[in-house]
Amino acid sequence: MSERDVLHPVDVNISISSPRKRARFDEASSEHETKGINISSLTIREEVIQEDYDHGMDHLNCDSEDLVGKNGAISTQNDAVGVGASCSSTTPDTSGKQLSILSSTLTKESLDKLSASDWDRFQTNKPVIRASNETNNFDLLSDEVILLIFKWLPKNSLLEVGLCCRRFYGLSQDDSLWTRMDVSKRTLEDGKLGIILSKQVIVLTLAETYIMQKPVLPGCKAYNPDFRCRLLYLDLSLANINIGNLIFLFNKCNRLKKLSLEGVPLNDDVLIALSASKEIEVINFAFCGGIQRNGLKYLLANCRQIRELNIGWNYLTYQSIKYICENLPSTINRMNFSGCRKLMTDEHVASLVKSCPELRQLDLSDCTSITKESVREISYLVNLTALDFSRCYRIPFKSLKYLKKLHNLCFLDIHTYYTTLAELAEVKEYVGGSVVINEMTLSTIALPTEDGQRSSIWNMRVRDSDGSD
Repeated sequence: MSERDVLHPVDVNISISSPRKRARFDEASSEHETKGINISSLTIREEVIQEDYDHGMDHLNCDSEDLVGKNGAISTQNDAVGVGASCSSTTPDTSGKQLSILSSTLTKESLDKLSASDWDRFQTNKPVIRASNETNNFDLLSDEVILLIFKWLPKNSLLEVGLCCRRFYGLSQDDSLWTRMDVSKRTLEDGKLGIILSKQVIVLTLAETYIMQKPVLPGCKAYNPDFRCRLLYLDLSLANINIGNLIFLFNKCNRLKKLSLEGVPLNDDVLIALSASKEIEVINFAFCGGIQRNGLKYLLANCRQIRELNIGWNYLTYQSIKYICENLPSTINRMNFSGCRKLMTDEHVASLVKSCPELRQLDLSDCTSITKESVREISYLVNLTALDFSRCYRIPFKSLKYLKKLHNLCFLDIHTYYTTLAELAEVKEYVGGSVVINEMTLSTIALPTEDGQRSSIWNMRVRDSDGSD
């Protein structure tokens, strides 16, 4: 019997056979090729097996800068051209071999889309890193000099610069470039507030910003329990933030100097967390609601350096008003108690004058229960420069003659108080011609912005010169 009639044992589905069985097939194939035997009748998935490559084991051309030699040895090119020359010399035969090898790993849909020309185009356009002898001028500059250049860039440009290279990314994250930020009227997704705090911002406005339920996510610096932020000036006016996030924020930021929470609902737990900022000087609680006596005890006991306090239109209880007036620190020189309606009494005003003898500006508008006794008590505030009695209907205009003792008084508001010109002229005679009457329409006590200027808070700029941040 001739050798041609001998049937050699091979696996029909050889693409999924073990490496040992495929090795036996490779040896048999080599033998038959030597003797001129054609085995093209064996097929795998309707493809003719014409190559003895071990599927998934051989080297692909252009897979790296290492080139495969004839004997399977790997040689590395020393020039900087890399894979470009090898890819350009790929022949249709070689592409066919590579596509045949890929057929065992790609799906039929992907294989149908990948033609030989696509494969050539991919390898030809493969990015090549070329060495250059040109001088990089930025390498000659120190980090300090580059930071001085970066500080003139708006925040959006800083983020783009960080994509250039590793060095620029590290410099663009430097704390000195993120000391002030304007994130007002935006929506902060989960984790974004933590990223802002991690940059150690000092002046921050989040006015009218919606803050999601999770301010900080794992992996952020602010997520560390020991993290403390350097934030000093914070504007949260009309921000949409829940109680839990407020408590978290004040626990991380216990060095606050000035704070605005206008229109943000509060409770005792928030005031307790805020009391950790013992050096706070300015607080704006206007239109907040939820302020109770228990929380005020912690706040006024720990924060004894308050200079400006706006607690107007909070619908405080009688006991809360009494506690505030009796326990305010003597450092306060600007106080807004507007909107207390019938709950603010002459006794409260007397306690307020006793607690804060250095008051320079006082707003008691819409406190409809105070009488001429309150005017008599206020006349002892010798440093008072601005006083607001608007809509205090129980104060007779003749009692304003007590204000003649206030030599530093410059502004007096009595809107919707007196209707006749004769009465108004008499009041001017009482207080003196140097006092401006009914010119201060809105109180600015503890407010972060004045006249609608959103580019700064408490006279500190938060926006870049081009208005972006």
